Formats: sequence, C-alpha cells, structure tokens
Amino acid sequence: MNGQTILGNPSDPRITACGVRIDGQEMATLRPFIEGATDLNGNFAFSIATHSQGGGSTTSQRNRFSAGSLGDTQVVINRPGRVRITLVVTDDAGKTLCDLDQTIELSQPTTRI
Repeated sequence: MNGQTILGNPSDPRITACGVRIDGQEMATLRPFIEGATDLNGNFAFSIATHSQGGGSTTSQRNRFSAGSLGDTQVVINRPGRVRITLVVTDDAGKTLCDLDQTIELSQPTTRI
C-alpha cells in the first residue's frame, strides 16, 4: 500500500475529508490529515499499532491543531505487517470532527532489479 489514502468518517460539516495518507517503499510513512474550514482549531489523537513476525509496537501522538491543519504529523514504520490505525479529531469544545479506526496489511517492499 503506497500512495494510498485511508478515509476517515467526518462527523461535522466543517470537515470535508479526513484520514491517513500512506507513502514509502522500504518504510511506510503514515500522515494524518483533515480538509475543511481553515479557521478550525482543536485536538487530535493518532495511534499506530503494528504486528509483524518480529513482534509488535504502538506509537501514539496527541496534539493541538490550528488553522484547519494537523501540520506535518507523521509516523514511519517497517514493512511488512498488520497495522491498526486510529485517528480522532475534536474541536476546542470537544466535539468529534472525524474518526478513523481501521486495520490494514502493509505488504513487503518491492525488490528493485
């Protein structure tokens, strides 16, 4: 899964799209995003749980966001493996704007000849 977008569930009309973009060949880079109102501020929680033959790990980030952007938040993980991605975005009042909870398989990196 490279150059893919996993869409979340927007639950507020100020959000037109949200989710996680996945890029990278040898390593996978996961970047959460929201699209919508530029005057939107709040908080987000982004969590990645990986499971592979080598074991498992969990990475979590919680932070504020402003101007309708989560900034350059990213998590880089090894391939291959099963990955559970969780994202919750709330506004300053605590109302959920977007949520995502999905498990995917990241394939083995392609071998270049």
